Amino acid sequence: MSRDDHEAGYSRLIRRHIVDLDPYKPIVPLEVLAEEIGIAVEKLIKLDGNENPYGCSPRVQQALARYPLYHIYPDSAHQQLREMLEHYVGVGAEHLVFGSGSDELIDLVLRLYLEPGDRVINCSPTFGMYPYCTAVYNGKIVEIPRDNNYAIDVASVKAAIDERTKVIFIANPNNPTGNITPQSDIIELLDSGIVVVVDEAYYEFSGITMASKVPMYDNLIVLRSFSKWAGLAGLRVGYGIMPKSVIEYFNKIKPPYNVSVAALIAVKESLADIEYM
Repeated sequence: MSRDDHEAGYSRLIRRHIVDLDPYKPIVPLEVLAEEIGIAVEKLIKLDGNENPYGCSPRVQQALARYPLYHIYPDSAHQQLREMLEHYVGVGAEHLVFGSGSDELIDLVLRLYLEPGDRVINCSPTFGMYPYCTAVYNGKIVEIPRDNNYAIDVASVKAAIDERTKVIFIANPNNPTGNITPQSDIIELLDSGIVVVVDEAYYEFSGITMASKVPMYDNLIVLRSFSKWAGLAGLRVGYGIMPKSVIEYFNKIKPPYNVSVAALIAVKESLADIEYM
């Protein structure tokens, strides 16, 4: 049997929608780009990933250099960090869960709610991970274009909801347009009963949040990241603010030790250095 025949035999075992899936296209690392275009890394200014050009708190690097227990698994429940974070977020630790970046949390939300063929509403243009992760779980993305001012067309979103609709994603501030969705619009969508995921990766640059509303709605999930404001993009750590009933199920599907010791140390030091940040 030829190599092509072997590969054809193996591929028939793979889920069909994965075979046909277009992969997510990540940004090119700075050192790779520098080599491709023949310009020294230190002469490049990189803007395509919205990374923090100032880097992390100096306390992060110092703490990482001192830490002696990298050979020990981290606390999978992130108990200490959740207790630290509750003061920053303004909701109880029981509403918090950590992930390897908010990207993992987007993936876990869809793993929790989607059956094949279920629908996810995406208000484009917006973050590309929403349709990508929906496709991974064989869901159907429903594109509702934003208006000429990049505001969400609430009426069209509500009109698109049917019995197979499970999740609505709202990046707030929106990526890449930067505008804010008013809280009243989000609440109107919450009243539809569909799970509304408010992605607040850029919260620290707007100061506007739905976090305090999470205990009031069993279908509201807020996601945040330490990648942007805290300069920890390379360490991959984000967190979700969720109803306690959702946290219970989330912990069933969340991989153990999904956030590294290094990332957890960095979060702890960032939270202890808020004034600098």
